[in-house]
Amino acid sequence: MEATLTPGAGGLTRTLNAVFRTAEGGIAWRKLFSILSAGLAIMVWLTYTMWRGNPTDAWDFFVDPVRPYATEDVHHFAYSPAFAQAIAPFHLLGFDAYVAAQRGVELVCAFWLAGPVLPIALFLPPVAVEINAANINLILVTAIALGFRWPAFWSIVLLTKPTMGIGLLWFVLRREWRALAIALGVTLAIAGVSFVLNPGAWIQYPQAVFAIDATPGWPFPWPIWMRLPVAVPLVIWGARTNRPWAAALGAMLAAPRLYFLSPVMLLGLLPLLPNSAFARRLRPAPEPAPQLTAQLAPQKP
Repeated sequence: MEATLTPGAGGLTRTLNAVFRTAEGGIAWRKLFSILSAGLAIMVWLTYTMWRGNPTDAWDFFVDPVRPYATEDVHHFAYSPAFAQAIAPFHLLGFDAYVAAQRGVELVCAFWLAGPVLPIALFLPPVAVEINAANINLILVTAIALGFRWPAFWSIVLLTKPTMGIGLLWFVLRREWRALAIALGVTLAIAGVSFVLNPGAWIQYPQAVFAIDATPGWPFPWPIWMRLPVAVPLVIWGARTNRPWAAALGAMLAAPRLYFLSPVMLLGLLPLLPNSAFARRLRPAPEPAPQLTAQLAPQKP
């Protein structure tokens, strides 16, 4: 489609609209907004790195990897010992280095999830607070989304918030046994190495999990036992109808506790929505029509 420049604002508007409607123009606008989103993410990271912010959640994660569940500790840590061991090198660099790295990973995840609409997402209160607090919700939902294509990513979920692992029903119901084996095998391998390094912490881990305050957080008054009857059917429906976003939403609803930061997890649905480039790669190849199958079948002599 050719656009003709005419004098005045009306002509410019018509030209921009024509460009935006073309395939090349759409791609160009998407690239432009993606570049702006990346620049904004870097600015946010630099701002927090310079001014520190209030990384309350990161402080809960920054525990002694040898005694992560010490009763006299001021942290509130309930993830597996593998998480504490994974961030142990940051104890040599200091807490601020860990916070900068955590926020950086979160912003990379947010950029991958939201893409060109990241400038809008970053100003939503749950997302802004998530980055400030240096939590891991964006990392978890990114792992869930990527896990539909690369199942090993589910190990991140299972080793932090294992109840969200009901999303693995996707593989069970679709009989994707190899993918299920990879997800569970990688998780068990990491847990096995972690157990060898610190068996005492793993013995204390179940007690730490059951000691979590199960009181529903504001503004979501539903404990996990009330959410599971909704979460499990969502995963089943998603698997049966080839809707990965539904399975992911079910896994998110199965989080141990929902609170004011939890809506940030909805960004994890964006790459899985119908017609998204990532979701299209997850769909099985369509079966050939019966007429085409008959035509392709070898003819008997």
